[in-house]
Amino acid sequence: MAVYFLRSKHLSRGKGARATRAAAYRAGERIRDERTSDVHDFSGRQDVAYKEVIIPHGLSAAAEMSWTQDRSTLWNAAEHAGLRRNSRVAREWLVLLPPELTPGQRTQLVRAFAADLANRYRCAVDLSIHQPRPGADSRNHHAHLLMTTREVTPDGFGPRTSLELGGRERHLMGLAGTSRDEYLSIRERWAQFTNEALRQAGLDARVDHRSFERQGINREPTPTIPEKVFYAERAAHGHSAAGDEIRSRHRERLDARMKGKDELTRVLQKQKADLRERAIDDAKRREAQPEKVRWSALTREDRNKKRREKYQHRRATEKLDAPTEAKRREAARQRYYARMQRDPEAIREARRRWRSANAEKINRQQREYRQKRAERSQSSSPSPEDSANRWKAAYGENGAPGPSAEESARNWLAFHEREGLADPTAPHMSVQHLEGTSASAEPDDDDDRKPRKRHDHDLEM
Repeated sequence: MAVYFLRSKHLSRGKGARATRAAAYRAGERIRDERTSDVHDFSGRQDVAYKEVIIPHGLSAAAEMSWTQDRSTLWNAAEHAGLRRNSRVAREWLVLLPPELTPGQRTQLVRAFAADLANRYRCAVDLSIHQPRPGADSRNHHAHLLMTTREVTPDGFGPRTSLELGGRERHLMGLAGTSRDEYLSIRERWAQFTNEALRQAGLDARVDHRSFERQGINREPTPTIPEKVFYAERAAHGHSAAGDEIRSRHRERLDARMKGKDELTRVLQKQKADLRERAIDDAKRREAQPEKVRWSALTREDRNKKRREKYQHRRATEKLDAPTEAKRREAARQRYYARMQRDPEAIREARRRWRSANAEKINRQQREYRQKRAERSQSSSPSPEDSANRWKAAYGENGAPGPSAEESARNWLAFHEREGLADPTAPHMSVQHLEGTSASAEPDDDDDRKPRKRHDHDLEM
């Protein structure tokens, strides 16, 4: 039978959500996030029955609004419109669809509700209807309506919608009621749309957006298990501590309802006090911990900075273990050679593009490196005056006198005779002249060549 369910939630960057990823997942498409360079590919989904982007009726025929029909453009623009690290980039409405309706009737119902939201708040609504997955409840037909938090115009995004404004902003703009009143109004509108669709289909089933208490029904509502708890229990094929606690509170309320209204009131007050105290303790514990910014809230530069810091810390730790460091370097070389063998020209082209794009940075680093080397060499090597003073201290003033020039020459000649070297007093003749070869000929012995320096690059830097 038809069941009423409508839930709204914000996609906040501060909580790790991204509009591009949400749109790609719900529509089963591939979208690249231009702000973070992440690619979200869910094109393999097979349960998306229908998807469409709906904009206000007066703008749907304008050619300037074609940018809203491309999901990648629409939701990347929504990401860039939010400037703060905790910006709300989208709002999602999740609704259950009556299983009694046909696929065409369900599509018509969701399109009518999405058009009502778009016309009311002058925003874009990206709707996706999902079929039940294999192995799940066959009645689980539902729809996701991803709604922009800003109005759409031919020039791009405009101001925030009235649904996203707080009390002070609503008062300054002259809007009646609160955002909670608007939320309750949307809940009622979904019930009206659903009942109208059931009536047109000739069905007697109806839904009601009001709670059991407001309807005058003395019955405990079914407890709602949070998504994280639900999926954790499904993955573990059993109950969890958080889920058991929710069920325990539900059983406590059931028992109290059977004992009377006073007992139910007491139990509700007790449970609310316990939850409030726990929330206060959790808030104090979070405030005591250092602030941690979610990865999705960082820009590309911040992410690269954190990656470099993490890499440098890991490299410093690895260098303490010489054998492991040698194995890591060798493995990096082998991976590099394997990539070069697969497609060497592509790697060379990527290097050329990177050097061309970062030429200014490369030149600046080279200048800084040469300047540091020059400063280090100047500080380490003595000046001519220092060298002369040191020689005087060693030989001229305090030390023993050194050998004379004649003694040095005799010692040198004796060394050459002892080593069997050529007469150093004979005129110098090149090897090519002695052998009768041309001056341009190269020696055949590789040992005479200057040894080439082995560049043992750290290929992961």
